[in-house]
Amino acid sequence: MASLTVQVEANADDGYRVGDGFGSFTFDNSAAYVSIGALNPGGGSSDTDCYFRFLSVAIPKGSTILTAKLQYKLHENYSVSSKTCDIHAEDADSAGAIANDSAMTTSQAAKTSAKTTWTLATSSSSDFLDSADFAAVIAEVIARSGWASGNNITIHLLNPTDAGMSEDREMKIKSHDSAGADAAKLVVTYTPPPKAGGIPQTLMLNELL
Repeated sequence: MASLTVQVEANADDGYRVGDGFGSFTFDNSAAYVSIGALNPGGGSSDTDCYFRFLSVAIPKGSTILTAKLQYKLHENYSVSSKTCDIHAEDADSAGAIANDSAMTTSQAAKTSAKTTWTLATSSSSDFLDSADFAAVIAEVIARSGWASGNNITIHLLNPTDAGMSEDREMKIKSHDSAGADAAKLVVTYTPPPKAGGIPQTLMLNELL
């Protein structure tokens, strides 16, 4: 088994979009947080969703994904129970940069068919917290014919519950703009593909010793 941890590396590689209640959305990738949840602006309720782009994800093509999770820090305490969102990835060989709302919605539209529904946990912790496991989501990206180790992966948090509610209920996650060391991480464990003769790549070094 092998493991990989990659962290958001740039301010523009995490962001969110929020509706105004009238059908228009505002994109933001320069705030100290990203948001997933639902808001109740004056014109009506709308959801807010977010993304995290991870560069140089060094998982060999043909690997078996065992576990995958986000590690994140809260921007502020989260106290609303039983709310969920869906975790998807952009179904792309190597996810491109997201610089505006149009690029974000295009990336969202290309989401994986695989998803994990994550029940957002209440917390007041200042430590890194774990999302639900979404191994099947990462496996779908790694299985693409154009995937290569070192490509980029964008994770989307979508479809929060209670988009039509009467109160604001959103989880705010620290972004790279807040502090690079606090930015979200992608943590994956996997079994590398076998080399010729059925020997996993992680054992090849031992062959040479």
